[in-house]
Amino acid sequence: MTISGVSRHRLDQRPRRRFDKRYLFALIALAVVVVAGIAYAVWPTSTASAPPTSPVAQYAGSLELNESGSQLAAWNQTPTYCTSDSIDKPTGTVATDSSGNATLTTTGKPGSCVAIISPQAYSSGVIEADIDFPALPGKPGTIANWTSFWLTDQASWPVDGELDAVEAAPVDGKNAVSWHSGPNSSSVFVASTDTFHQVRLPTSGPNLTPGWHTVDVVYTKGYFAVYYDGRQFTSYTSSKITGSALNILLTSGVTPKTTAAYNLIGGPEVNSSSSPATIAVKYLRVWSYK
Repeated sequence: MTISGVSRHRLDQRPRRRFDKRYLFALIALAVVVVAGIAYAVWPTSTASAPPTSPVAQYAGSLELNESGSQLAAWNQTPTYCTSDSIDKPTGTVATDSSGNATLTTTGKPGSCVAIISPQAYSSGVIEADIDFPALPGKPGTIANWTSFWLTDQASWPVDGELDAVEAAPVDGKNAVSWHSGPNSSSVFVASTDTFHQVRLPTSGPNLTPGWHTVDVVYTKGYFAVYYDGRQFTSYTSSKITGSALNILLTSGVTPKTTAAYNLIGGPEVNSSSSPATIAVKYLRVWSYK
C-alpha cells in the first residue's frame, strides 16, 4: 500500500471511528443514569439515612397538655424544690424571653438551683419538649450544670419511680437516661445508660449535646423509651417500671465543690462553672398513651 493509500485509508476510517465512540459513550452514560435512577427508587435506605420516626405517631392518643414557653414559666417551683436538700440554693430565676420561651437561669454560684414542675402528674403518656441546653464555658460539647428533664413523684420517691430522660451527670459530664424505683430510699433499683448502676441500658442513637433538641418520653406501666430529635436513644421493658402518676420536672443546679456534694454524686463535679447558665423551653406537650 502506498503512503498516499495509507493516508487515504486513515482519512476514510478516522471519522467512522470517532462517530462510533461518541455514540457508544453516550449510550453507556444513558444506561448508567437509568440504572442509578432505578436503584435509587427501589434500593432500601440504610438506618443512618432513614428519617426519624415520631414516637407521637407510634404511641400517642389524645392531646392532654400543650403549654407554650410563657405558660411553662408559671410552673416555677424554685423556692420549694431547691430547698429540699443541703446542697441546693433557690437563687436561680425563671422568666420568659423575647421569643416567648421559658428560661431557667442559674447564677453560677455554688448551689444555685432553678426548677419548673408540672402541676399535674401523668401515669401513662407521651411527653415532648423542645429544649435549649446550655454549654459549659470552654467545653462546647458538654451540657452545663446538673441539668435534668425528668419524671417523679417527690412525695413518694422511690416507690412510684423516677425516670430521668435527660441528666447531665455532674460526676462525668455525660448525659444519661435512668430509671429508679424501690420500696424505700435505702433500697433503690437503678437501670441506666451510664456505667455506675446495676443494669446497663443499651443506647441506639446519638447522645445529647448542648443546643436545641426535641426530647420525647414514652412512659407506661412496664415500659419506657426516650427519643432525642426523633431518634430513639434508649428503651427499657421491665416490671419495675411502675406506670404510676409522675410529675414532669426541668431542673438545673450548680454543684458545689464540697464533701457533701461529692458524696451525693460520687466524686468531684466536672460540668459546673462560675458562669450563669440558661435553659430555654419552647413548648411542652403530653398525649395519652394509646
